[in-house]
Amino acid sequence: MTMAFINLSDNAKKALFILFLGIILLFVFVGYLSLAVQGAMKKQGSKADEMLQNVVKADYFTNEKEFMKFARKKNARVFYVQARIAFLIILGCVLAYLLFCLFSGWWGYNPFGRNADRPGFATLFYQFGEWPKEKFFGIKLISGWPKVVSKPHFEVKAIFAYLAVPAFIVGCVWFLLCTQSFIARTIRIRKIMNSIYRKKLAPEEPTPLVSENENNNLSS
Repeated sequence: MTMAFINLSDNAKKALFILFLGIILLFVFVGYLSLAVQGAMKKQGSKADEMLQNVVKADYFTNEKEFMKFARKKNARVFYVQARIAFLIILGCVLAYLLFCLFSGWWGYNPFGRNADRPGFATLFYQFGEWPKEKFFGIKLISGWPKVVSKPHFEVKAIFAYLAVPAFIVGCVWFLLCTQSFIARTIRIRKIMNSIYRKKLAPEEPTPLVSENENNNLSS
């Protein structure tokens, strides 16, 4: 195995190095992402405690059905308040896109692309060619960096894309975060319900009608 690695070409060694580096970075990214998501879900779910604090302390509901009905309505109302602006941003971008296509005649226009006749938001970034590849034990792997085909530049025709694309991305990310908060609160509400009604639903041990001391007194 060592001799086979030594006999590999420089491009094949680069491809192998990039492969292992990509796998390591992928595991690190997934690990940190999972930790970030867990922390965010826990923090967002704690808002359900604030939302239901008063009714839980007052023991306002006698069964879990009434409690869940109230909690779902409360959670949906909070989601509406948090996500309505994001939804309006997304809707506004979609309507602006349709109006732009109507007045410009660019039906099917891709605001994210970099078409020469219909440039979009991608003109602000580097454009790379195909990744060079080389066979490694019969498998094609990336062996180097691609060449730069186009550098970032400004296009007057893409002004609409420069404005609409960032607004659309902000609206989508905002809406996704609101949805994540909604899911986190829903999970927390379920846990709160179980903690409140678990003991009430558990069967109680039967208590004797006559205590042991009273029984001894009667027998004497």
